[in-house]
Amino acid sequence: MTIKSNERQAIRELAKKVAELANQPIMEERRKLWYAHNDLKTDQPVINCSPEGAWREIVPPETLVCEDEMLREIEWTLRARIARAELIHDDVPAEMRWDCLKIIGNTGWTMEGQSARNAFTNEWVHIPMISEVNPSWRPGYQFDTTAAEFNPLIDDLDDIDQIYKLIPPKVIYDKEGSECKWEIHQELLGDILDCHWTGTTFIGFSWMETYTKVRGYENALYDLYDYPEEMHKLCGILEEGYLNLYQQLLDMGLLDLNNTCQYSGTGGFGYTNDLELPKPGEKLTFKNLWASAESQEFISVSPEMTKEYAIDYEKRLLEKFGLSSYGCCDNLENKLQDVTKISNLRRISVSPWADVRSMRDQMGMNYIFSCKPNPSYVTSGWDEDFMRKYTSKLMTDGKGTPFEIILKDTHTIQGDPGRFRKWTDLCRECIGKVYG
Repeated sequence: MTIKSNERQAIRELAKKVAELANQPIMEERRKLWYAHNDLKTDQPVINCSPEGAWREIVPPETLVCEDEMLREIEWTLRARIARAELIHDDVPAEMRWDCLKIIGNTGWTMEGQSARNAFTNEWVHIPMISEVNPSWRPGYQFDTTAAEFNPLIDDLDDIDQIYKLIPPKVIYDKEGSECKWEIHQELLGDILDCHWTGTTFIGFSWMETYTKVRGYENALYDLYDYPEEMHKLCGILEEGYLNLYQQLLDMGLLDLNNTCQYSGTGGFGYTNDLELPKPGEKLTFKNLWASAESQEFISVSPEMTKEYAIDYEKRLLEKFGLSSYGCCDNLENKLQDVTKISNLRRISVSPWADVRSMRDQMGMNYIFSCKPNPSYVTSGWDEDFMRKYTSKLMTDGKGTPFEIILKDTHTIQGDPGRFRKWTDLCRECIGKVYG
């Protein structure tokens, strides 16, 4: 691969800037805060601003110097990490670590050549330190906001045989492509940043999202009443298939530790001393890793049915790992009695629609209180007086927990990236008033 001199220079100068930021004393303070926070040793709040879809407005693809897709991804990621440290200024530290991600995929859930992946149109990528982003660096990439036709894989549970025709996902690994990618990353960045050739670090079970991809959302809700036994059979196949997918990755050496700067759950990062790590010469196991689960599609389903068709299955999967996170945008306040029975649970998502005091009283200092403010208050406008009152109340009502405030689901910032800095500055102001 031929790398143009201007591309090489741009990438290396950006990498040097990241290294400079990573070595600032404040970044070490932020690392220590995350470790204490995730290990349940402090109630000092942690701020995480996760722009997600709005990243394309912070680092517009037309501003990139590089032309090759791989080089554009490197350049974009470096620029995003600098923007997080300088523009957003949240508590996520800049790091010397650079992950060259192996090229790993899977076949998805299929049936006779049809894939359940046709349920969604937007493509998202997990990048350490930046979380979920759309790959806007790809030449010609278009952020798709249109609706998509959806046809469930299994359209009739009266035909029980359809369930057993569902084919679980198989891992796809491009070893040759991954090795070539690693050589390029090392050659460009190896003498500046701490480069790692990294496999999968995000382990997630989107339980009912998977079910609705197979059956459709409306069908899934009717199945609870019309096909309870068949639904359990299908959930059993999903459980076995999910576990097998991660077992394939483990056996192929494609899972990696996620106990430092890796994105974890539906918000937060993995920094912890509480995961058992492999001893020299030992192989990685599930017990060395964070995992997460959520079933936000069951927001309108009773606690009893949520337990029976989601949490009981997720619990068995999550408890095979070292630490776990649970929840996303769904309000869990009436389901916590079942969620907290997950023995290795560490992080619980607190929805914008949850009663924060109720969640606080149930969780205390036993779990990370992953508070998600309503993103529309930031993305659709900026009323500083309202935001100050709203944020202060969230922190006051959540005080007495390992509190983290995570702004996410920000799919646009209306062309005003500076609004993220306003939010983080306001959060710091509120922390000073509420926590002292």
